[in-house]
Amino acid sequence: MGPEAVDRIMDLLDEVDQKVQSLTDRVNDILSWVPWGLGWVVDKFKDLWSAAMDKLGEFWDKVKEFVSYIGAPWDLDSAKQDWIQLGGPVAARATESDRSQSTVDSEWKGQAADRYAMSLGPQGKALTAVQSKLTSVIGPALGAVSTALYIFYGAVAVAIIAMIVGIVTATGEAVSILGLPAVPPTVIAAVATAILALGSAVLNLRGAASGANTEFLKVANETGDFGADHWPKAVIG
Repeated sequence: MGPEAVDRIMDLLDEVDQKVQSLTDRVNDILSWVPWGLGWVVDKFKDLWSAAMDKLGEFWDKVKEFVSYIGAPWDLDSAKQDWIQLGGPVAARATESDRSQSTVDSEWKGQAADRYAMSLGPQGKALTAVQSKLTSVIGPALGAVSTALYIFYGAVAVAIIAMIVGIVTATGEAVSILGLPAVPPTVIAAVATAILALGSAVLNLRGAASGANTEFLKVANETGDFGADHWPKAVIG
């Protein structure tokens, strides 16, 4: 699934608009000639139709909310892999730091050696923490949001398709004046189901994003192993 997923959803929304217009045209065609004595049916239908249009308005409001959540999970997947790939080489540097400690202990003596040896422990700890406290947290968090976005797009597409089916069904019911009162309830049921599904998809995505944000905040506050004293100092002179 890539950028075409968003294009597919936009195409489905265009199809919703087209199906609603087709239904409206069919209704207007039927109402253009009302047999004598059936005015009461028209009056009943108009109230129901107004309610159906109000529900459709709610749907388009929900669509505006959906648009605000459009993201690129494929980019998050790429960023996730970058963070994961970063962790391995950095951890290897930590191992090299341990080897350097052993070399200093056995082959290098004196005050300079002692100072250098004292710096290796904090440096190794900081390098190890890059993987254990940064990449191992950031990568999965990005992956969680990416997965939630894929699920979000899938759920939205299914909800819209189901709504289209409901509107097509309502159009099929609009065959005569006497059949019109059955149309609005079908539309309302289809739209209400779609709104509920869209709302659930948004909540699921919000939950994943909130969880990832919590992890990112933890990382941002994880400064204990990354102090200024944990890295080599440049000597200018």
